[in-house]
Amino acid sequence: MTTDVRIREYHPDDFDMLCEIFLSAIKETASRDYSPEQIVAWAQIDEIAWRRKLLQSEGLVAVCQQKVVGFITARHDYIDLLFVLPGVQRMGIATRLLQNLEQRHPDTAFWVEASITAKPFFLGQGYQRVKEQQVEARGMMFTNFVMRKAAR
Repeated sequence: MTTDVRIREYHPDDFDMLCEIFLSAIKETASRDYSPEQIVAWAQIDEIAWRRKLLQSEGLVAVCQQKVVGFITARHDYIDLLFVLPGVQRMGIATRLLQNLEQRHPDTAFWVEASITAKPFFLGQGYQRVKEQQVEARGMMFTNFVMRKAAR
Protein backbone atom coordinates (compact mmCIF):
# COMPACT_ATOMS: atom_id res chain seq x y z
CA MET A 1 0.00 0.00 0.00
CA THR A 2 2.57 2.59 1.03
CA THR A 3 4.73 2.02 -2.04
CA ASP A 4 2.08 3.61 -4.24
CA VAL A 5 1.48 6.57 -1.92
CA ARG A 6 2.63 9.92 -3.23
CA ILE A 7 3.15 12.94 -0.96
CA ARG A 8 2.39 16.35 -2.43
CA GLU A 9 1.58 19.84 -1.25
CA TYR A 10 -1.96 20.72 -0.18
CA HIS A 11 -4.18 22.46 -2.75
CA PRO A 12 -7.39 24.29 -1.78
CA ASP A 13 -9.42 21.84 -3.91
CA ASP A 14 -8.36 19.12 -1.41
CA PHE A 15 -10.39 20.83 1.31
CA ASP A 16 -13.51 18.63 1.23
CA MET A 17 -11.45 15.43 1.35
CA LEU A 18 -9.37 16.70 4.28
CA CYS A 19 -12.59 17.42 6.15
CA GLU A 20 -13.83 13.90 5.40
CA ILE A 21 -10.56 12.37 6.61
CA PHE A 22 -10.57 14.44 9.81
CA LEU A 23 -14.19 13.63 10.68
CA SER A 24 -13.80 9.92 9.89
CA ALA A 25 -10.62 9.61 11.94
CA ILE A 26 -12.19 11.35 14.94
CA LYS A 27 -15.44 9.38 14.83
CA GLU A 28 -13.94 5.97 14.02
CA THR A 29 -10.46 5.98 15.51
CA ALA A 30 -10.34 8.50 18.36
CA SER A 31 -13.62 7.13 19.74
CA ARG A 32 -11.55 4.35 21.34
CA ASP A 33 -9.92 6.91 23.63
CA TYR A 34 -12.53 9.63 24.09
CA SER A 35 -16.15 9.65 25.27
CA PRO A 36 -19.09 9.98 22.84
CA GLU A 37 -19.66 13.52 24.16
CA GLN A 38 -16.04 14.45 23.50
CA ILE A 39 -16.23 13.01 19.98
CA VAL A 40 -19.32 15.11 19.20
CA ALA A 41 -17.52 18.24 20.43
CA TRP A 42 -14.30 17.41 18.54
CA ALA A 43 -15.81 16.26 15.24
CA GLN A 44 -16.85 19.69 14.04
CA ILE A 45 -15.37 21.90 11.37
CA ASP A 46 -15.71 25.66 11.14
CA GLU A 47 -15.26 25.89 7.36
CA ILE A 48 -14.10 29.52 7.30
CA ALA A 49 -11.57 29.01 10.11
CA TRP A 50 -10.30 25.74 8.60
CA ARG A 51 -9.84 27.23 5.13
CA ARG A 52 -7.90 30.12 6.66
CA LYS A 53 -5.83 27.77 8.82
CA LEU A 54 -4.95 25.55 5.87
CA LEU A 55 -3.92 28.50 3.72
CA GLN A 56 -1.69 29.81 6.53
CA SER A 57 -0.07 26.41 7.15
CA GLU A 58 2.31 24.18 5.31
CA GLY A 59 0.13 21.29 4.24
CA LEU A 60 1.05 17.96 2.72
CA VAL A 61 -1.34 15.30 1.50
CA ALA A 62 -0.87 11.60 0.86
CA VAL A 63 -2.41 10.39 -2.40
CA CYS A 64 -3.05 6.73 -3.21
CA GLN A 65 -4.75 5.64 -6.41
CA GLN A 66 -5.62 9.29 -7.14
CA LYS A 67 -7.41 9.69 -3.78
CA VAL A 68 -6.24 11.81 -0.84
CA VAL A 69 -5.94 9.39 2.09
CA GLY A 70 -4.10 11.47 4.71
CA PHE A 71 -2.70 14.89 5.51
CA ILE A 72 -0.40 16.84 7.80
CA THR A 73 -0.27 20.57 8.50
CA ALA A 74 2.34 22.63 10.32
CA ARG A 75 3.00 26.26 11.14
CA HIS A 76 6.64 26.98 11.79
CA ASP A 77 7.67 24.26 14.29
CA TYR A 78 4.13 23.26 15.37
CA ILE A 79 2.39 20.24 13.84
CA ASP A 80 -1.27 21.16 13.95
CA LEU A 81 -3.06 18.31 12.16
CA LEU A 82 -2.09 14.77 11.15
CA PHE A 83 -4.90 12.44 10.10
CA VAL A 84 -5.29 9.36 7.91
CA LEU A 85 -8.46 7.69 6.65
CA PRO A 86 -9.39 4.89 9.08
CA GLY A 87 -9.43 2.24 6.31
CA VAL A 88 -5.74 2.82 5.51
CA GLN A 89 -4.34 3.46 8.98
CA ARG A 90 -1.32 1.44 10.16
CA MET A 91 0.04 1.23 6.61
CA GLY A 92 2.80 3.79 7.01
CA ILE A 93 0.94 6.77 5.57
CA ALA A 94 1.20 8.99 8.67
CA THR A 95 4.86 8.04 8.94
CA ARG A 96 5.48 9.05 5.34
CA LEU A 97 3.70 12.38 5.86
CA LEU A 98 5.62 13.17 9.05
CA GLN A 99 8.97 12.12 7.61
CA ASN A 100 8.37 14.19 4.48
CA LEU A 101 7.63 17.26 6.61
CA GLU A 102 10.70 16.66 8.79
CA GLN A 103 12.94 16.13 5.75
CA ARG A 104 11.80 19.48 4.33
CA HIS A 105 12.90 21.16 7.60
CA PRO A 106 15.89 19.21 8.95
CA ASP A 107 16.88 21.97 11.40
CA THR A 108 13.43 22.28 12.97
CA ALA A 109 12.57 20.79 16.36
CA PHE A 110 8.89 20.08 15.72
CA TRP A 111 6.35 19.84 18.50
CA VAL A 112 2.75 18.66 18.65
CA GLU A 113 -0.19 18.48 21.02
CA ALA A 114 -0.93 14.80 20.48
CA SER A 115 -4.22 13.20 21.37
CA ILE A 116 -4.33 10.07 23.50
CA THR A 117 -4.86 8.20 20.23
CA ALA A 118 -1.86 9.79 18.46
CA LYS A 119 0.58 9.66 21.39
CA PRO A 120 1.89 6.11 20.63
CA PHE A 121 2.48 7.05 16.99
CA PHE A 122 4.56 10.10 17.89
CA LEU A 123 6.51 8.15 20.53
CA GLY A 124 7.34 5.64 17.79
CA GLN A 125 8.63 8.48 15.62
CA GLY A 126 11.10 9.66 18.25
CA TYR A 127 9.00 12.37 19.89
CA GLN A 128 9.25 12.72 23.64
CA ARG A 129 6.46 13.62 26.00
CA VAL A 130 6.98 17.07 27.48
CA LYS A 131 3.79 17.25 29.52
CA GLU A 132 0.21 16.04 29.79
CA GLN A 133 -2.40 18.76 29.64
CA GLN A 134 -6.13 19.35 29.74
CA VAL A 135 -7.57 21.52 26.95
CA GLU A 136 -11.11 22.77 26.45
CA ALA A 137 -12.97 22.57 23.15
CA ARG A 138 -16.65 23.37 22.71
CA GLY A 139 -17.35 22.93 26.41
CA MET A 140 -15.56 19.59 26.75
CA MET A 141 -12.21 18.88 28.41
CA PHE A 142 -9.66 16.75 26.55
CA THR A 143 -6.41 15.17 27.64
CA ASN A 144 -3.54 15.57 25.21
CA PHE A 145 0.23 15.56 25.33
CA VAL A 146 2.76 18.18 24.37
CA MET A 147 5.49 16.24 22.57
CA ARG A 148 8.72 17.41 20.96
CA LYS A 149 11.34 15.95 18.70
CA ALA A 150 14.83 17.39 18.66
CA ALA A 151 16.13 18.70 15.33
CA ARG A 152 18.67 16.46 13.62
